[in-house]
This record gives sequence, C-alpha cells and structure tokens, in this order.
Amino acid sequence: MFSKLVLRNTKRSQKENLLFMSSLVISIIAFYVVLSLKNQDIVRYIQSLESDAINKLLTMVTALYMFTLVVLFFLIYYASKYQIERRSHELGVYLMMGMKRSKMFFMLLAEDIASSAIALVIGLPFALLFSELMSLITVKCVGVGFLEHQSTFDARALGLTLLGFVAIKLVSFFLISFSLFRKEVGALLSDAPNNIKKRRTPALYLASTVIGLGLLVAAYYLVIKGYSWMDLKFMLLTVMVGLAGTFMLFWGIRFFIGLIARRNSSKKLHAFTFRQIEDTVIFRSGTMALCSLLVLTSFVCMGAGISVFTSYDLYRGHVMDYTFRCDSPLTEEEIEEYKEVYGEEPILNTSESVTDYLKEIGVADKFSFIDVLRIGHVKLPEDATSFDVYNMDNAMEILSKFNGEFYYADRIYDINPHLISLGDYNKILALAGKEPLVLGSGELGVYMDGDVSNEKVVEDFNKVLAERPQVSLVGEDYVLVGEVYTTPIVTDYLMSPAFCLIIPDDKFDELAQNNYTAYLNARLDEDKYTNGNIFQTLTEVNDAIDSSIPQYLEYESYMNNMGRQLFYLVATSYVTIYLALVFLVIANTILGVQFLMNQKKSSKRYKTLIKLGAGHKTLCKSSAKQINWYFGIPIAVAAMSSIFGVRGLFSGILSSRTKTSISEMMITTAIVITAFVLIECIYILVVKRASFKYLKTLMNPEREE
Repeated sequence: MFSKLVLRNTKRSQKENLLFMSSLVISIIAFYVVLSLKNQDIVRYIQSLESDAINKLLTMVTALYMFTLVVLFFLIYYASKYQIERRSHELGVYLMMGMKRSKMFFMLLAEDIASSAIALVIGLPFALLFSELMSLITVKCVGVGFLEHQSTFDARALGLTLLGFVAIKLVSFFLISFSLFRKEVGALLSDAPNNIKKRRTPALYLASTVIGLGLLVAAYYLVIKGYSWMDLKFMLLTVMVGLAGTFMLFWGIRFFIGLIARRNSSKKLHAFTFRQIEDTVIFRSGTMALCSLLVLTSFVCMGAGISVFTSYDLYRGHVMDYTFRCDSPLTEEEIEEYKEVYGEEPILNTSESVTDYLKEIGVADKFSFIDVLRIGHVKLPEDATSFDVYNMDNAMEILSKFNGEFYYADRIYDINPHLISLGDYNKILALAGKEPLVLGSGELGVYMDGDVSNEKVVEDFNKVLAERPQVSLVGEDYVLVGEVYTTPIVTDYLMSPAFCLIIPDDKFDELAQNNYTAYLNARLDEDKYTNGNIFQTLTEVNDAIDSSIPQYLEYESYMNNMGRQLFYLVATSYVTIYLALVFLVIANTILGVQFLMNQKKSSKRYKTLIKLGAGHKTLCKSSAKQINWYFGIPIAVAAMSSIFGVRGLFSGILSSRTKTSISEMMITTAIVITAFVLIECIYILVVKRASFKYLKTLMNPEREE
C-alpha cells in the first residue's frame, strides 16, 4: 500500500510539475556538458597547441561547476518548497487520518528519490547525446575535420553530475522537511494568508520609476562609451548604477499598474486581474528585478557567445603559413669583433641558411611561396639622435582634429619608426590577391597591424592620410599617401610591429642600410596539401621542422596562431553559453514558481469569484493576462538592456581584430535575443498550463464549516 501511494504521488507530481522537471533535466545536461569539456575534440586539439591555456580553462570549469551547484541549490530548494506547500492540505489530511510523521517523511523522501531518478534517466542520455553533437558541430564549424572523432564520454564527469545533483536534492529536501514537520496539523490544512504590505504614496513610486530609468540610461552610457573597462572603479560604478536603476524601476512600476487597474473597462475581471498584478508587483518587485537581471545576464552571455562563435573567422587575414625570424646581417667590423671575443665565426640563421634547412628536411617543395620581408629602422648618423632624423608633428596635429585624447599615440608616434621595403610588401599584397601599392617621388605608405590597431585607429588615420601630412626622415620631407594597409606582413602578431612606414626599395637601402631584421615568409602549396587538408599538412611540416631545428631559430606557424584564436573562441563561447543556460533556467523557474505560489495564496479570491458565477474560462483568461505581465515586464527590461550589455561586453573583451566585425556581430546578437524571447514564450505557456490546471481544481465548490 505504501509503495503504491508513493508511485501514485510521483506520477501525479510529474504531470503537475513539468516546469520543475524540465529545469532539473536542463541542469543535468548543463552539469555534464561543462564537466566533460576536456573530452571535446576541439579542446583536445587546442590542448596540443596551447596546453597551459586549456588547463587554466579546465580549472575555471571546476570553479563554474561549484558556483552552479550553489546557485542551483537555491533554485531546487525554492521549487521543492513550492511543491510541498502546494500539497500542504493533502499532507495535513494524511496526519489527520493517523499517518505518523516519520512514515510521511519516508514517503516524501521516496517520492523525491523517484523524481530525481526520473530526471536523471531522462537528462543523462540527452547530456551524452548533446555533448557528442557539440563536439562534432564545433569541429566542423572551425574546420578541424582531420581529427578522428573520439567519444566525449567521461566517467568522472558522469560521477560528478550524479553526485552534485543528488547532493543538492537531498540537502534541499532535508531542510524543507525540517521546516514542514514543525508545523501543526491545523497550519497544514489551512491556506496560507495573503501578504500584507504597506503602500506608499503614488508620487513616490513615480519618482522611483523616473530615477530608475535615469540610472539605467547612465549605466548604458558608461558601457557604450567604454568607460566601464577603463578601471575597476568604473566597472563597479557601472554595476552599482545598473543594479540600483533596475531595482528602483521595478519598485516604482506599480504606479503604472495601479493606473491601469483603476481605469474603467468593460472586460471581464479587469479590475481583479490588474489588482492581482499590482499585488504581485508589490510583493515580488525585488524578485522580479532579480530575475530580470538573471535573464539579462543570460541574454548577454548567450548573445555574446553565439555572436563570437559564428563571426570568428579563423582564416581572415590568413596570408602566410610560416614566418622564420632570421638574424640581422653583420658588418665586417661586427664579424671581426665577434671573432676576437669568441674565437670563431658567428653562426647566423640567415634567410639562405633557413631555406637550405627546409630543403634538407624535405619540406621546401610543399611551399608555393618563400621570400624575405625586411623590417628595419633608420640608421642613425654619427652624433645624431632619433629626434634629429624623424618628425611626424604635422600628422599628429591633423590627427588631433579627430581624436584629441591621443589614446593610441604611443603606437604611431615612434621616435624611430619601423620601415618596410615597398617591393617586399607588394609581394605580400600580390599573394593576398590585392593591388600593389604605387608610390611616387617623395611619397610613403602606412602599415598598421590589424591585430593591434582597432577599427577606430585605422579610420582616424585614414582621415589624416586624406590630408597628405608631411613627415621628415633624416632631413628629407615626405608625404604620407593612400590609405592604411593592414594586410599581415608575417604569420603571427607576436612578430609584427604595430606601425610601419612603407618606403621605396632604394630609400630603404639608403636609410636602413643593414639595420633591419629579415623575416622569411612561406606559404603552403594548396595543390600539395596532404589528403587535401591544410591542418594535416601543417602538422606534418611542424613535426619535421621541430625534429632538428637549428639553434636559436625562431619561427611562427599558422597552426600555433590558430591555436590561440581557437582557445579564445572556445573559452568565450563555451563559458558564456553555459552561464547563459544556467541563468535562464534559474530565472524562469523562480518566476514560474513564485507566480504559482502567489496564485495558491490567493485561492480564496478565486473561490469567491467562482461563487459569484465566474467560469473556468474567464478565470483562465485572467490568469493568462497576469502571467503575461508578470513574465513580460522583467523579460522586456532584460531584452532592452541586453543590447547595450552585449555591445559593452564586445568593447571590453574582443581583440582589436575582432572588433572590426562588431556591426555584424550585433545583428547576430539581435537574432539570438529574439530567439530567446520566443523560447521565453514557450516557458510562459508551460506556466499557464500549470496555472489552468490549478484553477480547475478550484471549480468544485468546497463545504466550509
């Protein structure tokens, strides 16, 4: 008999609490996916390139798991509390009929274990499937298709998922049970009284709304202008202003709800509906504000994560596959000095010796392009300083018209700028499929590293070049012409200077002399890719080079560069999407549970309406409108704020190169947020269904003694 009662109650509970069960299933999936992150194909691949960074990410994942456990504990605690309170009359009847409290405790414990088991049986297979799909999709999206897929199953992740979920379920159950069994039978049988809260003057609520909106606008301004990222104090100020604005807005919004409630309307139960909404806002304004902030965080994380993932082009700006840094040439005097000190000829990694080395190890034939790029400085005359040979005051004066703060002046106002040979750079432009740069007499071009200089820097300096500013090099005047060139000059940004002047070959030889560094750039021949795959070819060439690399030879591979980019991509996308999922589940479950609890506490009002002749359909319409407002207000505020939040987040976390795609990323963000609002609509329908079922139970009149 006892087991039948447990099974019946469990079955009924699953039907009546679909909202809560779906939250548990999503939590289980989130737990497992983030814990099994290290078994994702893309993470395994990045770990072979950036092991230290990935290890730090996995350490952070553990911290995220612990944080999520704490947050989900409160979610499960309040959701379970609602389930128990909803059944308080039923539990009181059990006690009235003679059931011992100890037996009722074990009955509830068995029901909780059964519901947890059902959630695990549903959630774990979906978690395994979702993890596998994520592994395959991400590998396909980034193009690392040569990796042999390995299963993402992780016994440790499975164990921690089970342990964490069961632990928070049991702890929340025992805390609720302790509170439940201290109640008397009469308290369980009676409905909980409605809350009573003192109402303030309407003018105070209106002022709170206006001030709240003003604070939110101020927070948006700080975020959009980038002040929030300038200093920790500004970040804290932005957060505090945003929090204060949100809570004041929700505290004061009851003024407008009251106006709507007092408005004359012919619609059925208009006054009752909006009085219910008003009470909900009054009693739960803090909860609504908190849930709105959680939804905002979810929207921002999901919008940013998906936008970064979809817009991150690993191949943008990809020109070179390898860059070898060769030693600077030595003069005869420098060679003699070296021999006197060390007693032997200096061993240099020249462009010729590096080319010979590539031929020796059998990889030179895999390249379709191998050539030298020279980056140098002006060779200073005797008794001269850098200030005597270089002057860019005219360009800086023009620049001050567009940006008076000079926040990037240190990058371009170099006392001894880098020089690039025009012929060398035109070879790179040809390789990239671009038109060559043509310089007339006394003209210079400008190069800026796209990974260092953001879109604003390039835009401002293009305005400077449009006015043909003058610069001085070793007493000769030149004019800067054209537009800023950003086509990469080497494989990786670690080797690339931020600002260079492109100078004709004869002037380069005259001004730099031997004061330059040679970079041997190489591009793989697409027709000689192993199995038609660039990544497999890069791996093979890297292994061959590393097997017997000459002493002190530095080189950068596109694979290493891509590894860093992939790490930031995975770290940004996985973590933000995971947090978005967790926060969304928490916010919606809290809103749903709080509304249903408040509806139960208002049961006497609904019973009175039923006695006065209100039908089930009329009550459902009133309840649906209440739910729309109760969910709609926090979601609308969160959706509006999320646009500014994502834009501010992009300003702070994106690299200079990625910032050039902010406009396209914001479009993706808007689509993602719209999709999430539609998902919220589905969640609202689930809450409405639960509400309608509860109202149906009130339709049968009860006899009151």
